Amino acid sequence: MTVPTALLFAFVLLLAAASGAAVLARLFEGDEADPASRADAVLSFALPVGLLLAALPGWLLSSIFLVPIGRLALPLAFLSLSAGLIWGGAELPKVLPRSRARFLPLAVFFGVFLFYLWIRWTFGEIRQTEKPMDFAVLSGLMTTARLPLPDPWLSGERFPYYHFGTYLFALPARAARVPPEYAYNLIAALLPALAALAGFGAIRARRGGSAIAVFGGLLLVLGGTFDGTRQSFGDKPLKDLDWWMSSRRVDNPHTITEWPLFTFRLGDLHPHAVIFPFLVTFLGLAGRIARVGGTVLDGLLLAAVVSANPWDLPASLLILGAGNLAERDFRPALIRSLSTLVPAAFFLVPFALSPRPEFSGLSWWKEGTGSWDAFLHFGVLAVIPALAFGIALVRSQSRADRALVAACAFPALALALVVLTKKPVFSLAVGFAAGVLWLLLREAPQGDPAPPVGAIRAGLLLAASGAVLAAVPDFVLVSDSYGEGMRRMNTVFKCFMGAWPLLALGGALLLPLALATRHARVFIRTAIAFTVLGALAHPLSAIVFRAKWSGPLDGLDGLGWMAREAPGDRDAIFWLRSHAVEGAVLAEATGNAYTDYARIGAATGIPTVLGWENHEGLWRGGRALAETTARKEALRAIYSSENSEAVFNLLHRYKVRYVFVGTLEKRDFGPSAFPLRANFRRAFSGGDAAVFEILK
Repeated sequence: MTVPTALLFAFVLLLAAASGAAVLARLFEGDEADPASRADAVLSFALPVGLLLAALPGWLLSSIFLVPIGRLALPLAFLSLSAGLIWGGAELPKVLPRSRARFLPLAVFFGVFLFYLWIRWTFGEIRQTEKPMDFAVLSGLMTTARLPLPDPWLSGERFPYYHFGTYLFALPARAARVPPEYAYNLIAALLPALAALAGFGAIRARRGGSAIAVFGGLLLVLGGTFDGTRQSFGDKPLKDLDWWMSSRRVDNPHTITEWPLFTFRLGDLHPHAVIFPFLVTFLGLAGRIARVGGTVLDGLLLAAVVSANPWDLPASLLILGAGNLAERDFRPALIRSLSTLVPAAFFLVPFALSPRPEFSGLSWWKEGTGSWDAFLHFGVLAVIPALAFGIALVRSQSRADRALVAACAFPALALALVVLTKKPVFSLAVGFAAGVLWLLLREAPQGDPAPPVGAIRAGLLLAASGAVLAAVPDFVLVSDSYGEGMRRMNTVFKCFMGAWPLLALGGALLLPLALATRHARVFIRTAIAFTVLGALAHPLSAIVFRAKWSGPLDGLDGLGWMAREAPGDRDAIFWLRSHAVEGAVLAEATGNAYTDYARIGAATGIPTVLGWENHEGLWRGGRALAETTARKEALRAIYSSENSEAVFNLLHRYKVRYVFVGTLEKRDFGPSAFPLRANFRRAFSGGDAAVFEILK
């Protein structure tokens, strides 16, 4: 990637941020909040809002009316961003006055971005795990002529998996002509930086101070779990912490308990990862802007999050309710929340029209998360809300005896539920949520303190929502194609991931309350200090591992590994990017998931006859088996048969324009893979790789 390309990419993002800031400045006009917190919120949410403004027109037109994306989506994005600048640009100087304080959120953003860029310098290869799948989606969105997106791994079919989140970042990368292998790693570093900035803005928008906003933003994307601390006190040096064990804490090795630091360090551009900054943005803005425009913006953010990752629907609904209740009384909050669903429904039309994995129903009350597993994963985030909650209960009463009853009642309710249900996470969440609602919605008798307001009110609601979300897998599971043996995997995974920002940012908002108490001050501050130290094992492990790295450094080139191991394959990729005709289909070897199979299609964005067969089965269910089996046999015939008529028929059936022969094809089918190659034009040849063009 050249310097001009990188600068152009930065300029496109800056344009999107400027437009998003202008729109937010106009919407925040006349807001009663402190001007400094309002300015920080506008600055923090500018880029996510700008990216949505840029993507929305092309997404709606292309998905509904099949308007070519390459020819119209980019001009529409530019017009949309320009309209945003014109509409709200006059308010920007008023909302964003010149002040050194504005450098604080920028320092958070660039500090996190540079840290993860440093990490990506060693973890940049797009290989193994599910990175090739994410790369195929990104490359497809950067090259496809139109939406709906063709399936990159099942040519001729629509892609049945969630990809709106990737589209939000593919569009600026496409506009700047960033090579996909570099775009992948730039986006992977940009995501945690945007999330940290949005976390900072969410705390400022909910009237928290600048210091706790920095703390919350960094905890959100850099905080570890107590499992890392547990390992470090055992026989594991920091450099060798078992991150995989920490991300598989619950039930069995198949149940995923990722958290943001793990996800962003790994670098998969999965739906839950690419939409994470927008989920945090929604957390900060939901219900915050009182005007009608605020309702529309909330609906857009809700629809964007659900379109990109439907698993975030429970988190989004909890955020919608908590955000509105943080700003207004119960009845107006309910009306505003329901009103938000109207614009959200409109923006969800493309998602409703798109194919997606089958929903196989729900199952209820099967099993619960163990207390030890929950503590090792969520303990870092639970300590501050628990302490602040106890303090708030005590302070809710003017008489000591009633304060004691209030402080004991809800923990007692939780313990009673533990005994009755044998589900500690569910029981503690119910006790915590019930206590928060009692604190906030009660009618305070004369002489008693009024219910909490401002940052404390928002912190309690967000933390309670996070606790409820963490408890969802204890009473309902979403059935999917992974089967009974992995029945809790996705529900636990997605709910825990959504609960993290709610607990992290809610806890940050509650930190001043926990620190301000005069009673048991030493105990409380010691507990908070040990909690913060407990969150450091994983980030320190990442730093030590990176600092001692002695392997290859490919930088941001996600295909650097290919230059070393299969340079001919890499050269063929570059040739196909430059010469492949629009609408072409590629034939290449197919094989197991999490391997290098389907690498050429993934890197070029050209749909291939069949990529990872098992993923097509996961996306499409059992109905895909006959088709994927037929295509696998067709590829075997293309690469091994000398029956020219049969091979010609297969090539035409699947509309194959290019047949690729490289390292994997020769390994699977021998040195004479594709024996009919002499019958076709050799369009490219380099090293051990060749591309044959099938002319009509």
